Amino acid sequence: MRILLVEDARLVAEPLAHALARAGYAVDTARDGVRGLELAGSGAYDAVILDIMLPGLDGLSVLARMRRAGSDAPVILLTARGDVRDRVRGLDAGADDYLAKPFHVEELLARVRAVLRRRGAPDPVDRLEALGVSYIPASRELSCGAETVELTPKEGLVLEALLRRAGRTVPRGAVARAAWGPGEDASDARLEVQVSLLRGKLRAVGAPARVRAVRGIGYLIEGTGDEDGKR
Repeated sequence: MRILLVEDARLVAEPLAHALARAGYAVDTARDGVRGLELAGSGAYDAVILDIMLPGLDGLSVLARMRRAGSDAPVILLTARGDVRDRVRGLDAGADDYLAKPFHVEELLARVRAVLRRRGAPDPVDRLEALGVSYIPASRELSCGAETVELTPKEGLVLEALLRRAGRTVPRGAVARAAWGPGEDASDARLEVQVSLLRGKLRAVGAPARVRAVRGIGYLIEGTGDEDGKR
């Protein structure tokens, strides 16, 4: 699952992004309201964490414009203000929750899980298992039997997108968004490089699974039976 964090304070944004990544989320960050609104409008995010005090466009304005544009992504507002009116305005504008600074990271993670559950989204998993392979998103460890290899961040996001729908074709655009988000250019060539590297890692652990390209549609991960995992 992908989270958008809109926070201009580097000392706040970097630890939060790291904690969210460790919890199993893919995280994109924006440092101002204009960029945050641009990314939020892509529809690529399962949830948005949005600071109220932002340069360019304040968080309440970002939220209001998101909702007017039809976005129903859950939003958690972050505020350093003690004025209850800001919280009321945020909830009235369509926020799902708010958290006043300073706060504990564990509380933020719990609130993220809560808003995702209310929207019917699954919690990030500690381990994905399918087709004879096991993958731990937090450590990016891919294993089969006694063999283990560490994936790069992009390889891990591609694998996670495919394992969550093992045996089914995942559209190319969905795989690219899972790995790069909406803010980067993910050409066919760049995606194919990551898929090729992932195939090599699957072979390295002797996985009875392969990633197959489905022409004109996307990719799927499937069992190889007695095959060696190569295309």
